[in-house]
Parts: sequence; structure tokens; C-alpha cells
Amino acid sequence: MMDRWKNKRLLQTVVLLGQVALVVLLFVAIWGTLQKAWTQIASSEFVISWSGPGMVLAAVAYGLCLPFPATYWYFALRHLGQRPTWYRAVRAHLCGHAGKYIPGKIFVVLIRAGLLKGKNVDTTVCVLSIFLEGLLQMAVGAFLVTAVLLWWTLHTGQTRLIPWAVGLFFVVAIPILPPVFKRIVKFLGVKKFSTEVNKVDQLPWKTFLWGIPLMLGFWTLLGLSYWGTIRGIGVPIPISEFPICLAVMAGAMVAGFVFVFMPAGLGVREMLLTGLLTPVLAGYTPNPEAAALVAAAVLRIEWLLVELVLAGSVYGFPGQKENAGAPGCHGSGDSLK
Repeated sequence: MMDRWKNKRLLQTVVLLGQVALVVLLFVAIWGTLQKAWTQIASSEFVISWSGPGMVLAAVAYGLCLPFPATYWYFALRHLGQRPTWYRAVRAHLCGHAGKYIPGKIFVVLIRAGLLKGKNVDTTVCVLSIFLEGLLQMAVGAFLVTAVLLWWTLHTGQTRLIPWAVGLFFVVAIPILPPVFKRIVKFLGVKKFSTEVNKVDQLPWKTFLWGIPLMLGFWTLLGLSYWGTIRGIGVPIPISEFPICLAVMAGAMVAGFVFVFMPAGLGVREMLLTGLLTPVLAGYTPNPEAAALVAAAVLRIEWLLVELVLAGSVYGFPGQKENAGAPGCHGSGDSLK
């Protein structure tokens, strides 16, 4: 009995030390991200002329867009036979954003699965659903990039970016098709970890019908946040350029997602945002490249602060663990299938 008590105490100590180490690692990663972004702003030749309405729009739009993919994650979990509450799924999703600032993005999975695990949610299925949600998010983003570029091609006749957009779309879209996703799960052999994983075999196409409008809303608000940030630093870019801003943002984020070992796509996203936005800003500022670089850095700082505020607001309120359903979605998970 004494040995079992000592082993339990040892395990609790190890878990506590692991949690402390994760907090320290997150703090260092987030501080490094803020420091690098601020250095980019301070060393730039572009002189910022702050616009309050633009910055407020950027922050509000980003804060409003985050529950959209979180809600789809909730639906995906329900379709896979799990019973989380909508609030706990959104809470875990919001808090998980902090993990993307650590290279590898594995900490996003660890944080979300760790916060949501329990008697109503199998950990292995939870991890699979995280990848399902992330891939659908990127697939819809790549689709929007392709659609905007096709529209842009009709007006300019330039087609050089179309193959890249189509390639990104297929890279992230093919794995989430139910027949392909089921084969991937089988290939990885994760079913041996939990019998709950067998529910992946019943994954319906309806799962994606729930997700597409949610992800379209997410990307639209994300593009609006980017457009607001550009306005917020003093570049008078009109709303007519919003589709291009949306395509630039979506393309940069999808590319950053593909480069999984970069923290939050750090470097990759900024490089693409700067390179793709510079020609767009050429007609609105005398130094478009510097303006595009500053916009990317300010955007990173603003998004990070919004994520921290939202995560901090919900982390201390775990909510009820029993199944309560989502807004406008009552009853058992089976009713969603």
C-alpha cells in the first residue's frame, strides 16, 4: 500500500513538473515571438501612422473568427461518438493556440487534448479530430486562395500562382476525405490504442457539410482582420482590395501550416505576406515592401494578444463536463450523424 502511495505521489510530481516546464516553454516562445515582431517594426523604414478604428476592427474580427473552427471541432468530435460540451471544446481550442508558437505544433495537440480529455472524450479520438479540423480549415483556405486567384487571373491574365494554389489545396484537402482519412487511421495503427477509434469507420460526409460554412466564416473574418491591420498602420487600402488580402492571408497561413516545424509558421508566413502584399500596396504607399513587413509583424502581435486574452478569459472556467450540446444542437451525438 505504501509503495503504491509513493508511486502515485511520484507520478503527480512528474506531471506537475511537466506542467511547469510547459508553462515556462510557452512563456519563452511567446516572448520570443513578440520580441522578434517588435524588432521587425522598430527596424523598418516604414513610419506607422496608427488608426484606431482599423486596429479595433482587426482585433474584433480575429476574436470573432476563433470560435468558428472550434465549433467545427466540436461537431467532428460528436460525429466520432464523443460527448464533450460545446463550451469545453471551444475553451480547449482557444487555449491550444498558445502551443503553436513552439516548433512542431505538437503542443497545440497536447494542450487541446489535455484540456478536453475525460470520461466523455477518448484521447486518441480527440487527437484524430484535431488533425481533421486543422486540415479542413487549411483546405477551405486553399480553396479560397484558388478561387480568388482565378478571379484575379481573369482580370490580369497572370497565371503563375495558380499551380501553387491548386497544389496547396490538394495537399491539405485529400487527407480529410472520409475514405482517405479512414485509410490513414488504419495505416497509422492507432486503433490499437482505443476501441473508440473504430468509430472513424462511420465518419460521414455530413461532417464536412457542417464544417465548410464555419470555415468560410473563419477565413472571411481572418481576411477582414488582416485588411483592418493594414488600415490600422496608416495605409489607405480600400475595401475593394479585401479579396486580395484574404487570398494573401489564406495562402500564407496554409503554407505556414505545411511547414509544421516552424513555430506558428514563423518566417514562412511573414515572408509570403510581405512578398505577396507588396505589389498590392504599391499604389497606396511609397514604401510598399516595408509597409507589408510591418503589417505582418503588427498582425502577429495583435493576434497573439487577442489569443492570450481569450485563453485567459476561459481557462479558469472549465465548465460542466456532462454533455450539454452546442448552441442550436441539442440531444445526443447520434442526432448529428
